[in-house]
This record gives sequence, structure tokens and C-alpha cells, in this order.
Amino acid sequence: MFRLVVTALLALLGASLPADTGAAAPPESPPAPGLTAAAGLSESEAVLRALQSNPNLRAFRKQRGIAEAQIVSATALVNPLLQLTLVHLQEGPQLGWTATLKWTPPQPVELAARRSQARATLDEVRYAIAEQEWTLAAAVRLTHATILELREQARILTEALALRRRMGGLVRTRVQHGGATRLELNLIELAVLNAQRDLDDVELRRTQAQSQLQALLGVVSAEPVEVSGALLEEPAGAVLLDAEALAEQSVASRPLRKAAHARVIEREQALRLAKTRLWPWPELNARFGQTGSSKYPNDWQAGFTLPLPVLNQNAGPIQVAAAEFDKEHAAEQAQIETLKQGVYAACAELKLRHKILRRFRSEVLPVLSEHDHLMEIAVRSGQLDLSALLSSEESVLRGQRDYSAARLAFRQAWLMLEAAVGASVGEVVR
Repeated sequence: MFRLVVTALLALLGASLPADTGAAAPPESPPAPGLTAAAGLSESEAVLRALQSNPNLRAFRKQRGIAEAQIVSATALVNPLLQLTLVHLQEGPQLGWTATLKWTPPQPVELAARRSQARATLDEVRYAIAEQEWTLAAAVRLTHATILELREQARILTEALALRRRMGGLVRTRVQHGGATRLELNLIELAVLNAQRDLDDVELRRTQAQSQLQALLGVVSAEPVEVSGALLEEPAGAVLLDAEALAEQSVASRPLRKAAHARVIEREQALRLAKTRLWPWPELNARFGQTGSSKYPNDWQAGFTLPLPVLNQNAGPIQVAAAEFDKEHAAEQAQIETLKQGVYAACAELKLRHKILRRFRSEVLPVLSEHDHLMEIAVRSGQLDLSALLSSEESVLRGQRDYSAARLAFRQAWLMLEAAVGASVGEVVR
């Protein structure tokens, strides 16, 4: 929108040049690197690549193998023990021997509790991995949207900088021919410096966002990862959000809450395991030997062993397991409340961002259009001066950048709400 302002200034400056100058305007500055690059990764492609290649996620997924192995370990039977002993008797010079076999049979309730505890641990690991994947996907989408909008802002500022430099060249020529003052040239030079500073700031932020995206994607390269796509300004259903429904969806969908519930089951099975040890469980043993005695050459025994004391009731371990179960149950309830409050906060911010974006469209953009109309009238009537044109151009440029920032903020709020819910918000709305 600021093109009309600059075009008017160029026309004004060009019209006041002496006829015999023949001065040519300086060439436009080349666009900033990456602004005209080939199409890169779309949002969905970036998410898919991150889920496949992110090194931290790949390392975290290895915990699943550990949890699966713990199930095998928890259901394994205790190995029997074999003891061989040489026996010397006072009768005769020959030595005898004995072989003792000991084995603790599985306690059915304890075996089931161990199996259930190990499976709950595996479920916790699976849900933790799913939470990491969802968090990573949300971070990739957020960074992808940031790069897109910063690239658009860089394009606007690059165009503004090129036009201001053209304006500076024309004013400099006018100063040489006495048609303008050095104060006017200084105003143009300050405008160029301001535009360059803003462009450098946007480029720095875009470089940082691209570095963050490379880390999320697991890309180790000196070259930035290019992205493609358009920023979704206002997804369908933005005005139909139900905070209560989204909060319930968060409790039902978020793997973080499911992992907390799996820990509760794990502690419940640990309490069950501690209670099964209230009563002793026998250890079977059998012994057979050759004594070397002519009178009693063979010897065998069979029996069982019970751990003592049998009346301690295992009170300490049971109290510890019960306290840990209560702790995890309370942690799950706290997690549910945290998830709901996070959704409520995200909904409130999204509604405010939506209101701001609508205000920009209904109030700010029409003002900018009206400004174009007024500038056209001023050009036709010749009511123009350099300071007014520069001020107008700066105001229009700021308005465009503020609108771009409002679009990005709305998109970020939408993605943060989806991250809090644990599912696509559009699916919940429908």
C-alpha cells in the first residue's frame, strides 16, 4: 500500500528536476537472499521429517525396548539352585557326595502383579513417546509459520528499502542542482537507515527461526532449510470454540494425562505386590547323595523352607507402596487440572488474537486504503512535500508490518491451543 506514496514522491521529485540533467536513478538493490528461493518443505512435510529424523526423539523412543524387556523379566520364573557337596564319613576311606536342588515356585498373585506393573510401565513409556511426538510436531508447525511470516515481512522491507534508495538518489540529484536542501536529503538517508535496521532485525529473527527448525528436523547443514506454503490466517471454526469441550478433549486425548494414569496403575500393582508378601511363600528343596558308607550307601531328603518371621505383616513396604499410590493419584488429578487450565488460557488468548485480527481488517486496512485515496487526491492537486510523504510512507509500512505480526500471533495462538488440546482443534469444533 505504501507504493502509491513512494510513486507520488518519485513523481514529485522527477517533475522538479532540471530538464538537462539526464541523471539516472540508482539500480534497485537485489532482494534479500532466500526471498525468491525454490519451494521448500510444507508444514506437513516438515512435521513428518521431524518425526522421522529428530535425534532426541529417536533416542527417547529407545525406552520402549527397555520397557518391553522388563515385561519378559517380570514374568520369568526363578532359576532352580543346584548344590554339590563332598561328604566324608568316619566309616571307611571313601568320600561321598550329595546333590541339593532348591526352587521357589511362582506365586500366582505376585506373578500377575509383576506382569501388570511391567505392562503399565510400557504404557507409560508409549504415552510419553506420543507426548514427545505431539510436542515436537507443534514446535515444528510454530517455527514453520514464524519463518513464513518473517519472510513476508522481509519482502515488504526489502521493497521499501529499494524504493527509499531510489528516492535518495533523486533527492541527491536535486541537491546538486539546487532543487532541494540537505535537510531533505538527510531525511531520506535516515529513512533508508531505519528500513535497513528493520530489515536486519527481521533477517536475524528469520535466521534464528531457521536454525531452530533445522534442529527440530535433525538437519545438520550450513545451508538453511527452505519452507513453502501460505500462512493460514483464520482457520474454520475460530469463532465456534467451546472451551469446556476442548478441555474435556484435552483430558481424553493428551498422552501426558494417559502417561500419568499409567503411573497410577503401576503404583497400584506395586501396592498389590507388597500385600501379597504378607504371607510367606515356600521354597521347595530336595537332596540326594551317596555317603560312601556300606551300611547306608544312599541318602535323600525332601522338604520346603518358609521365610521368617511370618508375623511381621510386611507393614513398612505396604505403607510405602500405599503412599506412592496416593502420590501418583494426586499427581494425575493435578495434571488434569493443569491441562484444563492450559486449554482455558489458550482459548482466551486465541479469542483475543482473533479480535485483534478482525479489528485490523475492519479498521486498520480501510484506513490504509483511505490513505491511498487521499494521497492520490494530493498528487493531482500538487499538495505534497517531502516530510509529509516520508511520514505517510512510514505509517503505511508500519501498518502493514503490524498486520503481518497480528496474523502470525493469531496463528501461533491457534497452534498453542492445538498443542494444549492434543488434537486438531478443527476436528473438535466439527
